[in-house]
Amino acid sequence: MKLKILNFFELNEAFAAQSLTVLRDLKIVDLIEEKVNPNGGAIALGHPLGCSGTRILGTLLHEMV
Repeated sequence: MKLKILNFFELNEAFAAQSLTVLRDLKIVDLIEEKVNPNGGAIALGHPLGCSGTRILGTLLHEMV
């Protein structure tokens, strides 16, 4: 699978420093604004509710429809 064919990336950035490192390694840091967690992330939305994984999957499925 090529990264350029993916429209969105949903990351659980409960460990935000790790997410940034992975994005740098994948060389997609410049796409953060438009492709990475476009509707907000786990820190803001899922983590406080204790449902980060569910939030990530739900948001990704919604974007795919």
